[in-house]
This record gives sequence, C-alpha cells and structure tokens, in this order.
Amino acid sequence: MPYVNLNLPDEMLEKATKYAKKLHLKRSAFLRKAIDRHIAQTERELLADQFRKASEKCRDESLAICREFEAIEDNSVK
Repeated sequence: MPYVNLNLPDEMLEKATKYAKKLHLKRSAFLRKAIDRHIAQTERELLADQFRKASEKCRDESLAICREFEAIEDNSVK
C-alpha cells in the first residue's frame, strides 16, 4: 500500500484520534474510512449532476420538438 504524508490541523487530528479510539480502529484506518466515504459521496454528487444535466438537455430537446409539432399543426389548420 502506498504511503501518504498528510498535514492536518491539530483539532482535526485530535478528533480523528478520539473517534478512532472509540471505534477501536487505528487512526490510519479511521482516516482511510473517512476518505473512502468522502470519495463515495463525491461520486454520488457528480453522478447526480450528470443526470441533472442530461435531464435538462432531454427536456430542452423535447420542448423544441413539441414546438415544431405545434407549428406544423398550426400551419395545417389554416
């Protein structure tokens, strides 16, 4: 496993140490778990953003098609 040197503010390191002990984990295991959760959350947020953008594009294209049909219907009624 690659080694990473990480600088943390004192308060953050103290909290990580405190909670790692409460969970009977080594501090490094606790930090890996925290990073893993943040990665998963980031992946979900990015995926949700992709879905939102795709949905907006689909909506815009659907509205454009509806307008085209309305124009055709308006012309055929005259």
